[in-house]
Amino acid sequence: MPQHFRGPPTSGNGGVAAGLFACLGANALTNELAQLRIRLHSPIPLTTNLDFQIERANDSKVAVSVCHKEDQILSGWTSSVIEEPLMAEETLSELQNNVVLSSEQQARFDQYVELPNPSSVDFAECFVCGPKAELGLRLRLRPITKELFWTDWYPDDRWEDGGFLATLPAVAALDCTSAAGFHLNAVLRENESCLLGTYDAQLLSAAPINNSEGLRIISRTRKREGRKIFTDIGLFGPNGTTHVLGKATWIVVSPEVAKGS
Repeated sequence: MPQHFRGPPTSGNGGVAAGLFACLGANALTNELAQLRIRLHSPIPLTTNLDFQIERANDSKVAVSVCHKEDQILSGWTSSVIEEPLMAEETLSELQNNVVLSSEQQARFDQYVELPNPSSVDFAECFVCGPKAELGLRLRLRPITKELFWTDWYPDDRWEDGGFLATLPAVAALDCTSAAGFHLNAVLRENESCLLGTYDAQLLSAAPINNSEGLRIISRTRKREGRKIFTDIGLFGPNGTTHVLGKATWIVVSPEVAKGS
C-alpha cells in the first residue's frame, strides 16, 4: 500500500484496505458486488508487497485472505447477494431522515469548531479523515445532534468509474468517518484511542459523482462494550437514496498503540 494511503502514521488505512479487498473479491464474483465483511488482524504494512488468496465458497460468495509472509493481515468475504441486513430498519430510517438538515441542525453544523484531539492530531495525515492528507479525502464529520454526525461530500473526478463513484473510495469513505465524535460524545476518554477491528459494507446503488448537490455521509455510534465500539454509517444521495451502508467495530487501545509507536 503506498505511503499516502496510511491511516495511523506507520500503517495502512483500514478503509482503503477494505476498498482494495472489495475490488479483489469483486473480480472473482460472477455478478456485481453486494456485500463484504473484513477483519483486520494486524497493522497493514506500507510500501510492501502483500500476497492474497481467493477461495470460492459458493456461486455467489468468495473468501479472501491477505497475508504478509506467514502472517495474515486481512480476512473475510465478498458476496454478490445480501447475506444479511447490516442495520435495523429504524436505524436506516434515522440516518435517511437526516440527509437534509433542519435549520437548527445546519446552524449547529456551521458553528461547530473542532478542538484538537487524537483523531485530528495523531492521524493528521490519515487518507480518509486526516486534515493534512494532501491526496486524501479529508472527510471530517460534524455533530448535527447528540448522536448523529454528518458531512456533505463532493468527490472529484479522480474517483470516477463510468460516471459513478468507484468502489474503493465508496467503501473507504465509511471507515474513519464511522468513528467521528467518539471523544466528543465521551465514548472514548482522552487517554484512549481506537483502531478498526471489523468492517461490513453493503453496496446498494452506485453514487453519481458529478451531481452538483453532492453526497451525504451520516454516522451514529451504537454502543460501547468493554474495548469494543459499534457504529452504523451510510453514504446517501441528497434526496435520501442509499448508496452504501457500513457497520464497523472499533477496538479501544492506547494512543501509543494506535500510532504504532
